[in-house]
Amino acid sequence: MNRNNKTPLVVAAVLVAAVVIGTIAMRGQRDPARDAALSEAPAANAVAQTAPAPGNRPSRSPARQGASTEAQLIDHVARRAQRRDEQMARTAALKKQSAERFAAEQVDPAWAPQKEAELAGIAGQSGFETAGVRPTSLSMDCKSSMCKIDGQFASNGEAEDWILIYMSSVGSAMPSSVVSRTQNPDGSTRVEIYGRAR
Repeated sequence: MNRNNKTPLVVAAVLVAAVVIGTIAMRGQRDPARDAALSEAPAANAVAQTAPAPGNRPSRSPARQGASTEAQLIDHVARRAQRRDEQMARTAALKKQSAERFAAEQVDPAWAPQKEAELAGIAGQSGFETAGVRPTSLSMDCKSSMCKIDGQFASNGEAEDWILIYMSSVGSAMPSSVVSRTQNPDGSTRVEIYGRAR
C-alpha cells in the first residue's frame, strides 16, 4: 500500500482515539452537583417508599370531588363567557371601522351597480331556497371598493344558516368582510355585512 494512502487512516485513528480518551476522562471527573444529587437520592427513595402506593391511597370524598368538578365547570363557563365577550368587542370594533370606511367612500357609478347585482345574484341562488333560509328583507349597497349587505331574518337560527351559506358562496366576489348580528325586540335578527369587494 502506498505510504501516502496510509496517512488519512492514521489521522482518523488518532482522532477516534482522542475522542474516546476525552469521553472517558470527562465521565471520570467528579461533579459536585451530581454527587449531591446522588447523596440525596436515597432520602427521596425512602420518602417515596413510605408514601402509600397509588392503589392504596385514600380516594377523595365524593363531596370534595363534586365540589372540584363544580368549580371546574364554573371556571369553564366563565372563560367561555369572557372569550365570547372579547370576540363581540372585536367584531364591534371591526364593524365600526368598516362602517366609517364605507361611509367615507364615494360611489363609483360604473362599478357599484354591477357589484350589487352580482352580490344579489349570489343571494338568489337555489341553495338558499333548498335550505329554507330566506331573509324577510335584503339590500345591497356598494360604493367604490366596499359593499354593505343588510338583511332581516325571522329568527336567529335562520340568520345563522343564511350567513353560513352566503359567506361560503360569495368567495372572491367579496373576499374580506365583517359580519355582525343584532337581535331585534320582536325576536327577529338583523345581519349586517361590510366587505371589501374590489
